[in-house]
Amino acid sequence: MIARLARVAIPAACLALSLAACTDDGPKRSPLPAGPTGAAEASRQPLASPSLPPVVNSDGCQGLIAANQVQQSTGLAVQPSQGDGAAAVAQYGQAVQTLGLNARARMCPFGSPAGDQVTVVALTFGDAAQAQKLWTTIASLEAVGGVGEAALSDKSKTMLSRRGKAIVAVYLVVAAAPDADHLSQLRSLANTALSKA
Repeated sequence: MIARLARVAIPAACLALSLAACTDDGPKRSPLPAGPTGAAEASRQPLASPSLPPVVNSDGCQGLIAANQVQQSTGLAVQPSQGDGAAAVAQYGQAVQTLGLNARARMCPFGSPAGDQVTVVALTFGDAAQAQKLWTTIASLEAVGGVGEAALSDKSKTMLSRRGKAIVAVYLVVAAAPDADHLSQLRSLANTALSKA
């Protein structure tokens, strides 16, 4: 369901961007007239920037779970992944709003040079009823125990768990054995994140 929420938000954002690109409410402009050519004119042309714009690096995790906690839970030597985390969590918040719900979203991505990946997403709703409403729409995973008030998992890569007004999703890819049973690692990660969600 959390993945479905992301799929709802991303197309909406793309649609908004494409509409903005297609509309021009500004005054009509005519192209600049062609000027003289030659070395004197070329020297007045601006030079292309030799550097790329800076990489946006923002924190969407906001203290939900730290790299050392992920390492302890999984045994994987991961570090926080770089990127615009704040923008990513905004998409989750917007996605739940399309369902008539409001939640604070946090997303913590981690990775290793070996290709291991861990992503922990927490949605904290205003009340337990909203969390329950979203929870009832999830049907594609098997119920498992030992995590929060309720948990669903494929026992390999994904776990969704709920406690009170929070839902936590854990996505885990262990590069050396991606399809093995990682239920204990998923449980440990989910319990750690639920304690702060």
